Parts: sequence; C-alpha cells; structure tokens
Amino acid sequence: MFSTIPPKRLLIYILAAGVLPVLLVWYTIASQLHKTESLQSQILELEELSFLKERKQTSNIQVRAYFRDADHFYIDKYLETLTFLEPEIESMKKLLNNPNYPDDDLVKKRIEQLSGPGNSMIFTEGVVQSTPLFQEVTETLVHSVEVDVNDLKTILCRIEGIPLGPCVPPPNRPQLIITEFKIDRNTVSDKNEIYQLNLKLLKREFQ
Repeated sequence: MFSTIPPKRLLIYILAAGVLPVLLVWYTIASQLHKTESLQSQILELEELSFLKERKQTSNIQVRAYFRDADHFYIDKYLETLTFLEPEIESMKKLLNNPNYPDDDLVKKRIEQLSGPGNSMIFTEGVVQSTPLFQEVTETLVHSVEVDVNDLKTILCRIEGIPLGPCVPPPNRPQLIITEFKIDRNTVSDKNEIYQLNLKLLKREFQ
C-alpha cells in the first residue's frame, strides 16, 4: 500500500503522524492550564469577596458597638433646644434696656421671634423603617431657621459628632446622616452674617 505513495508525500504523512500526538498533548496541557488559571482566578475572587465581606462585617460590628448606647431623645435634647443668633438677641435686649432708646415694638417682636419656637429647630419624624440590626427614621425640619457661622458650627458639631471651635459633641449620639442641607445667605451686617438653614436628617439606631 505504501509502495504506491510517492516518497515525498510519504515523508509528509510520517511527519504529520509524529507531530499529531505532540499537538494533542500540547492541546491537552494548554486546556488543563487554562482550567487551572480559571480556577485560580475564581479562588482569588472568592478570597477577595470573603475579605471584603469580613472587613464590612467588622466595620458593621464597630459601628453598632459605637452607637450601642445612643440616646433616643438626642435630637430633642441637643438640637431642638438650641438658641440661635444669641449675639443679636443680647444686642437688642441692651437697646431695650437703654433708657435713651425709644420703646420699639419691632425690636421686641424680633427678640420674641429669635428666642421662641419661630427660630428653633423643630423636627418632624417620618415613617420608622426597621431591620433586624437597626431602625431608622427621617427627621425633617418643620421650618427653616436663621443662624450665624457659630450656630452652624454648633449644629454640625452635634450632628456629626466632631468638635468644632468651642463646641464639644454631647454623649450618646445616634448615627445621624445629613440627607439634605440647604443654606442661603439672608442678611449681612458689619459684624455678622446671617443664613437661612433648612436640613433633613436620617437617624439610625442599632438594636
């Protein structure tokens, strides 16, 4: 049978027959290497996901531990009791107590406005959302308030729990997240800038 095949073609067949097993072996090894690399990649991804999950879990545990003793009435005690624009209030009171200053109803009304609920932070609560780990509620200002720069520092200090100027954060703060923060410059005097502030908070308490 082989005698009818030209020698050159026969040589080609022989070479092909010899190379074919090598190619098959190479293909098999390459396929196995690809599977191994794919498996290694999956293992690395699983390790990374596991690490991220563990780190997130650790962070969640730390957050829960940090806010574990939160005061449910923190906003009532430390935000809704704030009085703003105290320098202006004191200045107007001195004017009224000055016998040389005429009795001005506008000044009295301004003092009443700034000292009363008309310029106090009064929050209204939304619907409480509960999970097995925490409950949260949206706290929205009923109306905007007039504040100066020092008032803003005090507000942010008590919401964020970060010392700002002379303000030291009160204890047992729940997790408070500012979701809306709107501030407009209202009036500017020689000594003070006054802003109109409106904001919305998310209060989260851990179980």
